[in-house]
This record gives sequence, C-alpha cells and structure tokens, in this order.
Amino acid sequence: MDPSKLYVEYYAKLHADRAMRLWPTFLQKSERPDFISKHGELGMEVTRAAIEEWAQQEADMNRHFGDEMHGEAMEQSILADCDCDDTIANGAEDEGESIFELPHDVKEMHIGRIMERIEDKTKALKEYTLCRENWLYVFSETTGLEREDLLRVQAFVDAQNGTPLFDKILVKVGCQLYVLVRNEPLSEVTLSSRVLLRLHRRARWLSLREGKKQKHI
Repeated sequence: MDPSKLYVEYYAKLHADRAMRLWPTFLQKSERPDFISKHGELGMEVTRAAIEEWAQQEADMNRHFGDEMHGEAMEQSILADCDCDDTIANGAEDEGESIFELPHDVKEMHIGRIMERIEDKTKALKEYTLCRENWLYVFSETTGLEREDLLRVQAFVDAQNGTPLFDKILVKVGCQLYVLVRNEPLSEVTLSSRVLLRLHRRARWLSLREGKKQKHI
C-alpha cells in the first residue's frame, strides 16, 4: 500500500480518537471501512478531498521515490497544521484577518471537492461492512477554509436523503476538526499544536510498521 495512504489513515484514526474521546484501542485497522470496532459498534472510513491534478503529481512522486519517500507531501501538510498555536499567539486572529486567504475560485474548488468526496463515499457505503454507527473522516487539502465555508458543507449534508448515510462526518481543516451530523448544528474540536505533533509522530510510526508487515505477507 502507498505509505502516504497508510499515514493519512492512521493520522485520521488517532485524531478521531483524541478529538471524539474514543479509547485508543477501540478502532482497529480494517478495509471498507478503514477502521472498525471489534463488535461492530463503529466503523470509520477515511478519505482525502484532494484536487485530482495535485493528487496525480503526488502519486507520481511516490512511485518515483518508492520507499525513500514515506508520504512526505501529506506529512509536511499536517506538520504545518501543528504551527496553529504559534500563529494565534502572534496575533493573526486579533487583527481580524484570515490566517490564509484563498482566492475565491480556489476556495470554491476545495469546498466542492469536499462535497464530492462525501457524496462518493456515501454512495459506496452500502458496499462496506455497516456498523451501528458509521463515520467518514475527510482531509481538506487546504487550511484556507473557514467556519462559514463548512456551514455550506453542513447544508449539503443536511440535504442528503436515502440510506445508508454516515452518522457523523469529520472534516479536518488545519487545526480544526469540524463535526457534521445531519440536521444538527455544526460543531468543531480544536487540539493544541503539541497534541497534533504527537499524533503526527505516532501516525508515522504506525504507518511504517504496517508497511513493513505488508511487505512480508
């Protein structure tokens, strides 16, 4: 398996554990969904809201570098999120300015991509092992989205119909983890940069260990 994919999956699992207050051993690695609890109480699928052209460039780099490049592009993106406390401490929020201002068309592209991934994964949910509760964890590929942008995603989720649907959709945007539940108010969880850095290191170790195990199978 692509090491960057393993890293993303384990980071999502660790982040959800901490932000949603799950026991660290509650979710175990699986396939379709990516994580599942022992007795089927909860399953969680992980996906990236990646722009197709950028994802292809990253895949080409991973194929070129092979084992020498353990998902570096995604890791660097997550490491950048670990600076969030420093940014706030330096007064960026006090000035009433966005930490990272995206051009309007680029912002629309990222919002649209998050919605597309939610829609695609929801359509595929019936093919997964369904649990009593099913979650989707989505990595946004930018830190430039704000709460108002996620309210649009919430409206998209509220408009979903049919079955099955995800019970919770977790969308990671920088330091924030937005929690979307159909027809409920949007909520969010913020972890400190110190905690995010620990999650990064743990996810890297787990993904490398899993990658080595798969090679020997």
